[in-house]
Amino acid sequence: MGEHAMGSIPVFSTAERDQRWSRLRETMRRQRLDAIIALPNSSHWDQFQADVRYITQVGGNSTEAAAVFPLEGEVTTVLRGEMDIAWWEVQQDWVRDLRPSRRAFSGPVAERLQELGLQRGRIGVSGLEGLVRSPEGVVVWGMFEALRRQLPDATFVDATQTMQEARAVKSQEEIDFVRRAAALAESAVDRMLSMARPGVSERQIYGAMVETMIAGGGEIPSMILWGVGQQPPWPHRMLTDRVLKAGDIINNEIEAKWAGYIAQVVAPCSIGPFDATSRQVFETSVKLFEDLCAFMRPGVSFMDIQQRYIANVLDAGFDGGAALLHGRGLGEDRPLMWGHRPVEDESLRLEAGMVFILKPAVFPKGTRDLVFQHGETVEYAIRAGDTVAITATGAERLGRRALRLHEL
Repeated sequence: MGEHAMGSIPVFSTAERDQRWSRLRETMRRQRLDAIIALPNSSHWDQFQADVRYITQVGGNSTEAAAVFPLEGEVTTVLRGEMDIAWWEVQQDWVRDLRPSRRAFSGPVAERLQELGLQRGRIGVSGLEGLVRSPEGVVVWGMFEALRRQLPDATFVDATQTMQEARAVKSQEEIDFVRRAAALAESAVDRMLSMARPGVSERQIYGAMVETMIAGGGEIPSMILWGVGQQPPWPHRMLTDRVLKAGDIINNEIEAKWAGYIAQVVAPCSIGPFDATSRQVFETSVKLFEDLCAFMRPGVSFMDIQQRYIANVLDAGFDGGAALLHGRGLGEDRPLMWGHRPVEDESLRLEAGMVFILKPAVFPKGTRDLVFQHGETVEYAIRAGDTVAITATGAERLGRRALRLHEL
């Protein structure tokens, strides 16, 4: 790993680049793609632009960038302007062909495709449709239409799943980056636990958590879902001016980034003691987590994982539901699997190197649907969770903290 080798940010080795590009080009040959293009969209905490960063290493803090990845020839990154180019020339050594866009990206992308002789080529477009969190796609319509006008004889096809498949299985360097992100997320949890007391505002705690992650080498934007109340509230995106008081429960999903690679933790806590039912719910979630970690190994189907989870949660006298696991890495890596909805691809199986947030939810009978249908505060909507990597012997936790309820 070449961390900080070029400039002052974490970077991957050229060996990582070479194996990543080689594997992607093998897939392109099978699919008869002459090039893949990835266009700028820094929404969803920068995650909708993950394919650009996967190919080039360029990205972070809503950096706008596009990539042209040809089957043969030099890879190109298109940036906003000359200042961005000067900065990224120093920070990375994967891509040397950096071009300005002046915020109109279709022109330089089309120009590069023409230089490659692909006026009649078969061009894969990342993000047209079918992303885990954006089934309708993330490509800007005006940008795509401008590309088609400039390359009227080219054939444009969706390459979203091509990129999703490439990103699904992580190398050891990638897993090491996710592990660093997990440590940052845990440092934010520690900061939260040190500050959460009556009289302290939500904003003070949240801001301190973000500061801790940035000071430790992390990036923004990064997701923290947050909910505070007298009953366990479902975590959401927005903060309030509320000041904590005795009896409050903080429910959360906390993500950190290391060079764009994401780890997530779930760490509920309370200002005072938890009630008996909350304890039972959380302890059941921990047992489910540990059982699934031992069960999840290469070759196991996602259908088998869901069925095991459902059987165990029902045996414990509860209902299952919510997102059971979903891929973590540079963005919304596939798949997303719910605890109570049909598995979309019954043939999909675990592979060594896949990385997930695993967070089995447990609901007292009759309470789950209140959350999802009405958005109401519902008792006991708390759970355990951590980022895991699939190994030959099971799912390895990438975090180190104890999975327990914290009473402050």
